[in-house]
Amino acid sequence: MPSFQHEVELGVSAPTMWNSLKDQNTLFPKLMPEAIASIEMIQGAGEPGTIRQINFTPMATANGGFAFVKEKLLSIDLEKFSAVSEEVEGGNKGAFGFTKWVHEIKIVPVDDKTSKLVFSAEYEGGSEDAASKAVARAKEYLTKAFKTFEEHIKSSA
Repeated sequence: MPSFQHEVELGVSAPTMWNSLKDQNTLFPKLMPEAIASIEMIQGAGEPGTIRQINFTPMATANGGFAFVKEKLLSIDLEKFSAVSEEVEGGNKGAFGFTKWVHEIKIVPVDDKTSKLVFSAEYEGGSEDAASKAVARAKEYLTKAFKTFEEHIKSSA
């Protein structure tokens, strides 16, 4: 199964970033209003099996993005700062024709003041062109989202 990995260096500790991500459903739409319209919990409250829907803005959609993505949380490891989710509707599956898109987000400590996001994804289906576009878009979005989140954490400290 094809896969890719992307890393983003962060100027905050892994525990600080991980704990702040607990509020991501309300913070990301506020921090990135040009891209994220809302994040809604469809089922569950953050445990494995939880389904959430991320709704994107018309501006994000106009730039080759998708209107929404529903993600199902498959696993979460609070000690290792990691979570695995699968797209169940919309997102890369809808926009690029993938039959499967599973990703893991890890916040890895570098030292006591810095960390890095390690994002890895596996996917099936879709053309080479679709895969190239989806990977490039994911890397761009992740970098922007997590650097924006990092700045919010630093300014709130």
